[in-house]
This record gives sequence, C-alpha cells and structure tokens, in this order.
Amino acid sequence: MRLVRRVPPIAGLALLMALALGACGGGDEPPPGASVAPPPPATGANAVTVSPFDGEGITTGAEEEPASPTEAVFPAPDPQGLLALAALHPDGKVVYATLLDGARGELAIVRQGGVGVVEVTRETTTVRVGVRLDDASITWVCVTEGADEPRCRQRDVDDLGSSALATAALLVGEDRVRQIAARATEAADANLEVEARAGGVVDASCLTGTSAGVGDLRVCVSPSGFVTDTEEGPTSATAMEVNPDVDPLELQPTKAPT
Repeated sequence: MRLVRRVPPIAGLALLMALALGACGGGDEPPPGASVAPPPPATGANAVTVSPFDGEGITTGAEEEPASPTEAVFPAPDPQGLLALAALHPDGKVVYATLLDGARGELAIVRQGGVGVVEVTRETTTVRVGVRLDDASITWVCVTEGADEPRCRQRDVDDLGSSALATAALLVGEDRVRQIAARATEAADANLEVEARAGGVVDASCLTGTSAGVGDLRVCVSPSGFVTDTEEGPTSATAMEVNPDVDPLELQPTKAPT
C-alpha cells in the first residue's frame, strides 16, 4: 500500500515554512514568475562560497539564530520534516539528469566523509571538482572538452570549479530545496506523499504543487537524506542513480593535477 500524506492547505503551515526559511538563511521567496537568481561568485582562488555540501562556505554576513531542529523521520510528516531529511547529507553518490536555462545536462555528486566531488556536464564540457569539506576549499579541478584529454589543475583556473559548484547548489543545494518547498507549501494543490523515484528503485517523500507563472514544483528526499528530485518550472534535477556506496576512485581527479 502506498502511503499518502496530504499537506493541509492552511495559512499556518505556510507561515511555518516562512519562519524556517528566515531561520535557516534561505531568504525571501521570489515572487511568482521571477527567474532563478544565479548564485554569488566565488571569493578567492579556491574559496567555495556556494556548495551543495551542507552549505559549507556560504556566508550570509550576519549571525542568525539557529532554527529549532526537527527530527528527520521517513515518511516526512510535513514540509519541515522534508527539510530535516534534506539536511542529513549522507555519504554516497547521486547522478541527475538536469534542465537549466533550456539546456539538458548531467550532474553527479559524490560524498564520503570529509571529501566531496561534483561533476557537471553541459553541452560538450565536463567539469569535475574536488572539495575538502572541513575548510570548504577546492582541491582540484578537471575540465574535459569533447573528446579532448582532461586538463586537471590544483587550483580553480578561470573559476570553472566554483561555477560548477554553484550550478550544483542552484539545482539541488539545501537553500534550493527550501525555496521550492516554501513555494510548493503555499500552492493550492500542495501534496506530500511517498513516491518511487530514481527509476522506481528509491522511495522518497515528495512535496509537489503548482505555482502560477512558474509551473510544476517538486522536491523529493529519500529516507537517508538523498535529494532525488527538484523541479521549479523549467529548472529541474531528476536522479537517475542513487548509491550509498562510494568507489574511492570516484573521489580522485580524472588524471594527476598539475
């Protein structure tokens, strides 16, 4: 039997989400029809100002009161519970099909302990970025153009690594999840239910809705905290693969960096 939990369409729930956004640094929800604002640029040669990993390196410029923690349970009983699941950031690998700025691409995120890798493919270019999570720094960047040999560096040349991390955060980062969840919660057709995602092999709590001027909204999170789906109108990330196990080779650069 499929478990279905519907989101009560009440103003109090929307207020709860708004408070959660303010407490967690998500910012004000953009007005309906507004385009997705790009993340801020990186500061410094290898600094990570926007990251899909735990929000490391994101600076708000102000001290904020931490939000009261919500227990992460599955199925998520409400939108706040969905955000609690999304904040778990488990070790593992997720590969997404993406749609951003009208272009299809692919995103892979790998995390193991204090190390992470993000790989973004758009058109004929693939950028792989190694990230050290304890100090939010980029450790290497590999760029592959078409069939050319990958170029790997120990520094972020031309900010390509920072741009790849910003793209990943824009698609599946924790702030992104909060923003979509807030908008979906306010939708008249808001719904929270368990769905089979990632090709039907992963159960996930999915919060969905429709926003005028934007279109379909969706955020799905697995029991262990993998974000399997985000969708806001024409921008989306859909998991094709979710694996809690990580091959150590997937955390290494494509070739020895220089």
